[in-house]
Parts: sequence; C-alpha cells; structure tokens
Amino acid sequence: MKTRWLAIVGRKGGSGKTALALGLAAHYARKGARVLLVDMDPQGSASLALGADAGGERLAEILQAAPTPEMVPYVTFSGGLGLLAGGPALASLTAPRPLREALAGLLVDVVLVDCPPGHADLDRLALQAADVVLAATEAHRLGIAGAARVLDEARAMKPRPRCALVLSRVDDRRGLDRAAPDLLAGAFAVPVLAVRQDSALALALNAGGLPPASGRAAADLEAVAAWIDRTEGKGTP
Repeated sequence: MKTRWLAIVGRKGGSGKTALALGLAAHYARKGARVLLVDMDPQGSASLALGADAGGERLAEILQAAPTPEMVPYVTFSGGLGLLAGGPALASLTAPRPLREALAGLLVDVVLVDCPPGHADLDRLALQAADVVLAATEAHRLGIAGAARVLDEARAMKPRPRCALVLSRVDDRRGLDRAAPDLLAGAFAVPVLAVRQDSALALALNAGGLPPASGRAAADLEAVAAWIDRTEGKGTP
C-alpha cells in the first residue's frame, strides 16, 4: 500500500488542528493502519498530549541529516501509532530537507503531520509533502483568514494536494456555526467538514490519552477520514 501523507495546518493558535491530527491518527490506528504522527510544532502540543518528551531534537536532526530509514527513531504507542516528537529544537532549523526525503523508506501506511501555528517554513515542508491538506479553524473571522492563506498556498503547489476546510469545536446551538459550512464551501470552493464540540475529546487530551473511539467528535472524525479515503488517487480539480 502506498503511504498516504496528510498535513493538518492551522495558522492561528487554538484552531483545533492538534485535536484533529490526534483524532485522525487514533482513527487510522484503530482501523489497523500503521500510522506515524509527525509533530512539526515547536510547541510540541501533540507530543505533550501523548505524554512524550517534547524537545524536538530527534526530528530536527532527521530534517537536517541523512539517516537511513531504520535509523529514524520514533516512539511507538499501543495500537500501531508512532510519534516523531516536536518541540523547541524545530524553531531554529535552517535549510531542512524535504519531508518525504527525510522519512523515505519508513514502513507506514499513513503519515500525519501536525503543523505549527505561525511558522510558514515548517508549514511549507508539510504542504510540499502532502497528498491531502486539512486547514483547521474555528468559525470566526481571524481563524478563517488564516485557513484561507493555507488553502491558497496548498493550491499553488505542484502537484496540488486535495484540500478541505475543517471547522473545529462546532456548536450546533450557535447560528454562525450552523451556517458556516455552506457559506465557506461557497466562498472557498472546497469541501467543508466539521468536528463538533465534545467534552469527552477534551478530557481525553487533557488526561494524556488518545481521542475516544465514540462520541460526537469521534463520529465527525470518522466522516473526515471517510472523505480522505474517497479522495485517494484523485488530483485537485
């Protein structure tokens, strides 16, 4: 099976991108896929959520050196999920190698890259590697503006990845949240997916565990994964 590369991007902090990345990683791992989560965030949010050391030194070294595939170290969690931890060492990278080149030869089915907010160079590494780009945002103006920049950059890549906008922490009681998917789909001409607000998801991440397999957010994450699976092998129109 060809490795699938997914980039989860959110230019604004609090966009829900790390919860989305962890949720999709857990979903694919539970389905039996070999998943590698690459935490490209100097804040190391995904790594901290999993209880891992969030220094980022190993990933920074991989991106600047030329290791053989068997030398690429990552932490393996239960259920087939591996992690390349992020952290502050990533903030000072100079001339990093392309991500696919740096991680070439790894025997995984899915590589999920959790991108940093506010670090365009690291974002670009992930966008250049991605088959699918998910721009994560909440349904407010500043977050949507950041997601629009992500989508513009992704659509300028060659080859162009498949793109979607993912609204996080959606509350159906709010009129703006209910209207946002249709409005944004028309404005950006990309699929708009939604992950509802879910206390079970927040509690699991705060406790250092993977997102739960059931609940509102789990059902929405499954729908996001189903869209990704349907787009496999398709180019961006």
